[in-house]
Amino acid sequence: MNIMPKLFALLSLLILSACAAGISEMETPAPDYTRAYDLHISGGTIVDGSGKPSYQGDILVTGDVISFIGMVDTSKIDVVRTIDATNRTISPGFIDAHSHGDPLLDSNDLLRNFLRQGITTVVLGQDGENPAKLADGSDAILPSFGDWLDQVDQHGTGPNVATLVGHGTIRELSGAGASDTVTAKQQAKMEQLITEAMNAGAYGLNSGLEYVPGRYANAAELAGLAKVVGTYGGLISSHIRSEDADLVQASVQELIEQAQYARVNITHVKVVYGKTRAEGEAVLKQIRDARAKGMIVTADVYPYLASFGNMSFLYPEWAKRESEFIDAAANRREEFEEFLRAKIIQRNGPGAILVSSGTYSGKTLQEVANITGKRPEALIIDFGYRGPRTAHFIMTKTTQDVFITAPDVSISSDGSPTMRHPRSFGSFPKVIGEYVMRDKAMSIEFAINKMTGLTAKTFGIQTRGLLKQGYGADILVIDLDNVKAGTSWSDIYAQPTGFDYVIVNGKITDTSPKSKSPVFGRVLRKHKAD
Repeated sequence: MNIMPKLFALLSLLILSACAAGISEMETPAPDYTRAYDLHISGGTIVDGSGKPSYQGDILVTGDVISFIGMVDTSKIDVVRTIDATNRTISPGFIDAHSHGDPLLDSNDLLRNFLRQGITTVVLGQDGENPAKLADGSDAILPSFGDWLDQVDQHGTGPNVATLVGHGTIRELSGAGASDTVTAKQQAKMEQLITEAMNAGAYGLNSGLEYVPGRYANAAELAGLAKVVGTYGGLISSHIRSEDADLVQASVQELIEQAQYARVNITHVKVVYGKTRAEGEAVLKQIRDARAKGMIVTADVYPYLASFGNMSFLYPEWAKRESEFIDAAANRREEFEEFLRAKIIQRNGPGAILVSSGTYSGKTLQEVANITGKRPEALIIDFGYRGPRTAHFIMTKTTQDVFITAPDVSISSDGSPTMRHPRSFGSFPKVIGEYVMRDKAMSIEFAINKMTGLTAKTFGIQTRGLLKQGYGADILVIDLDNVKAGTSWSDIYAQPTGFDYVIVNGKITDTSPKSKSPVFGRVLRKHKAD
């Protein structure tokens, strides 16, 4: 009997086993026990932000950097502080793809509302605007984009801040304002301002094409700006021209045209008045078809069914500018009211519009009409051009869940420290508490990737979004069973739960409102390691 084949098979098995053991040891090396560490997060389930399966492990932090991920012998380690993460999930800090606020303003509480929901990096500069305002809260714009970034670095911020330059802002600074077209000189000025902002550390351009003045930009203007953004490897994140069900695909296509020159992102993607999954899927198909042609097209979404803004969404095209609104109110009142009456019905009626600032904050437009004895359409005109801030209940879960559960759409809040909308305080815990834990619509690994690694890749934010050796130590320790958004329309400012520790740049942060404890966020700049 020839025993050689059996011996060969046994030998092969032993070699493979030895190789496997060697690979295992290579994948989980021991830390350097001869050095001291600042923080040891021990015994948790690591969800690293990549979407890969979770695993048990420890994390060691030195200064503001992750030094080691793997198994640690606690009897050998020299460490300043240990966090016991047994029965907890360890993830990268969340990155909010669409945020509003200014850490320089006292009313914004250093953007701690974001920290409380696990967000350790915010992307500011949205809907066509720069975040930059003077520290006194005035509307004056600083001389340069870089000045504001420098002030934030000196002043401090709760979460890290990555910033986009605003198309509407630079249109104003160029002298074009709300004109129908821009001159060659104004176009050149806008391109110069983008160049300066990118050199100062901007991650790209944001546009608000549904708003004044962005709505007056034509294809040539947008293409010229996109070419500059693309030259610097930046991103264009756009509130597209219309999110209405009958216009959204044309508006997405307009942004895709700019993707010939730069990466583009559809921010807070939605189908207003959408009722079916097919409507959401059609938009996703547009995005994916463009990617199949070699363009980089992405999107983000917030997990609520009400938008937020002023009354301008309701105005006719001939009353969008302030001068037009004033003229229409004075000289075309009947026609103006007739238009508004139809628009209110289209947007699910006056009971679906919630006033969220001013005298009638917390009441629907219908309730205000009942109190004042005025018709809803008359109220809107009488509020004046700016009007109060309002929430509009114009989306359905059936359609929006297509985006919220898509693997290639990141999560955002579109919130701010002072915005009376639950999304400002509960967007990220809502995704975990409802879509992961309650509904089982996605795994925790899948959800965390949409909040971290995917967003970092979309915006080109280096050394964030993953738990990885050498990356910035923005880390969460999460009690998954207790993650809840807390906030609701009846209790806007309720606090989320389930985030045991929020660590920013290696430091455990006190996230409580109006805390006097230090904050550890910093400005992230695209052209520098962050």
